[in-house]
Amino acid sequence: MSMSINRRHLMCAAAAAGTVAALPLTAARAQTPPVKPTMKQAPAFRRFSLGDWVVTAVADGGITMNAGVLPEFSEAQFAEAMEKAFLPADAFPASINTFLLQNGDRTILVDTGGSSRMGPTVGRTLGNLAAAGVEPGDIDTVLITHMHGDHIGGLIDGDGAAVFPNAEVVVRDSELAFWTDPEQASSVPERQRGTIEAATAVANAYEGNLTTFADDVAVVDGIEAMALYGHTPGHTGYRLEGGGQTLLIWGDIVHIAPVQLPDPSVYIGFDVTPEEAVATRQKLLDMVATERMMIAGMHMPFPAFGHIARDGDGYAFAPAYWQYSL
Repeated sequence: MSMSINRRHLMCAAAAAGTVAALPLTAARAQTPPVKPTMKQAPAFRRFSLGDWVVTAVADGGITMNAGVLPEFSEAQFAEAMEKAFLPADAFPASINTFLLQNGDRTILVDTGGSSRMGPTVGRTLGNLAAAGVEPGDIDTVLITHMHGDHIGGLIDGDGAAVFPNAEVVVRDSELAFWTDPEQASSVPERQRGTIEAATAVANAYEGNLTTFADDVAVVDGIEAMALYGHTPGHTGYRLEGGGQTLLIWGDIVHIAPVQLPDPSVYIGFDVTPEEAVATRQKLLDMVATERMMIAGMHMPFPAFGHIARDGDGYAFAPAYWQYSL
């Protein structure tokens, strides 16, 4: 049944609004529950259909980033960018997202988020998966974009055991080698040495269930890998199609959207090879804007589905509209 709104409906609504406005202020306040520290958000997941695929954005939480993570971007520039985005001048609330892909009997997770050891606002993937009706044992494949801690931290528990007992973990060979090969250790930037320990722990926990690939191949039927090097040596996006649309889960192409979309040349201190990361971002943003390809990113504002549009010399993010039915 469809509903149309006419002038009579609007007049009735206005009258009702006037009635509410006429209530004593104390009565209106009494109907509003106080905000308490124990209050929590609703479970953070959002489903999106793409042909036969159901893609679910699953929030792992978030962290705050400031100008200090952008080596060649001043605090004044950062504050200006945040002001334009209606955000605090010194704090960008970066989402940490994971994505669940379901098709037939396949249940695939792209990245796992971080660990609660990273802070109280991280490590919520499992709880949000449960709210979406998915348990760790249901996951048959975990696709990894790269091996930074906020992407693989959810793979193991506090004892170093595998969290997803039935999953095959899939990662690009160059990515795994960079973080786990002792001969490569000297190539790892000092501030990222902790990733070596995390990646090694994951490799040990999933020994026998860890698969690597070298080229841009179909890592799972219907899901193709896309090399997006620079942020890390094996940084990879995953592309799937359905219903006449293409979705690219692009990993960490963008960390701070209000800064890096208007100016893709701004790199972040977590980039292993900044020049390559910038070149990859510039090329990819041009491609997805030209092809009108939907993207989803691990640090884009949750739920992170949307399109990239050209905006002057840079780009802007156009979030996807809510789907009322799948």
